[in-house]
Amino acid sequence: MLTDGNIDHASARIRALEYIPFFENVGYRVDLIPRVPQRPSDQIGKFLIFPLLKRWYNVKMVLFILLKHWDVVFIQRTFISRFLLNCLSKRSTSIIYDFDDAIYINPNRPRDLERTALMVGCAAQVIVSTDYLTGFCLQYGQKPEVIPSPVETDRIRPAKKQSEGIPTIGWIGSPWTSGFLELVEKPLQQLALKHEFRFLTVGAASDYVVSGIFHQAEPWVFEDENNQLGKMDIGIMPLPDTDYTRMKGGYKLLQYFAAGIPCVASPVGINQTIVKPGENGFLASNDEEWFRSLEKLILDSQLRSILGKNGRKEATELYSRDVCFQKLLAVVECFK
Repeated sequence: MLTDGNIDHASARIRALEYIPFFENVGYRVDLIPRVPQRPSDQIGKFLIFPLLKRWYNVKMVLFILLKHWDVVFIQRTFISRFLLNCLSKRSTSIIYDFDDAIYINPNRPRDLERTALMVGCAAQVIVSTDYLTGFCLQYGQKPEVIPSPVETDRIRPAKKQSEGIPTIGWIGSPWTSGFLELVEKPLQQLALKHEFRFLTVGAASDYVVSGIFHQAEPWVFEDENNQLGKMDIGIMPLPDTDYTRMKGGYKLLQYFAAGIPCVASPVGINQTIVKPGENGFLASNDEEWFRSLEKLILDSQLRSILGKNGRKEATELYSRDVCFQKLLAVVECFK
């Protein structure tokens, strides 16, 4: 298993690393080779140890490919050279390539288009997180298997909610995606003029602030993720409508569902499939729709409870780790 990141990298953790115990439980031996080590928090680790370990990890990956025999190499999102791909091909090693975003769209790294095309073209099977990525794979002769990014429904569970008190609108994500929150700042500010609520951001950029509302910010912590989601009564996922965002996997919505929270999301890409308006949340494409949807949920705790329970049911039945592993296992079993 070759991954683009380590346990502290969301995509690597969700789409690869957390599957390892599942494979081992059904008799597979899995060797993990991340592209990078975990990122240290101290300055010495960040600027001295991390770069050295990163180089060692790359050497280790090359050595493992050249010197050892594998039945299947599962490559999550990262790129390897044509030479190494050819080495695997000559030994009849099956390559499964998995990616969950439009990684081929990166204005700062135009070669990523060529690299993604190479990985897709050389793979025995490609796995993607959403149907919206299928078109790209078809261009290079691959019909991918669509497996959503699974959510840990055993680890993330609904918290007991108070029907009274100030409701909390929440967002969970990463520093770079917190820029998308600009889409909802005006509706939130308008909402604050009429209703009392908290706005909780988890994992946003450290300098992210929004004026005129009761805003609380927390750094994302893996071990505390369930508690952080449990503080929310409503989850939001604003997205601009771009070629890149249409390909995103909607994982944030699945986290809200697992935690039993109704959501409001932009109708972009897979969001339109995951969110069923009036059943597990609402879709909002402009300021007025964001305002009305959030206001409806703020004012009606019973509606929040009903939609949250429906979301939890879907998370368990359609997007849980167990469900997604069975789909992944079926792909791997084809190469035994």
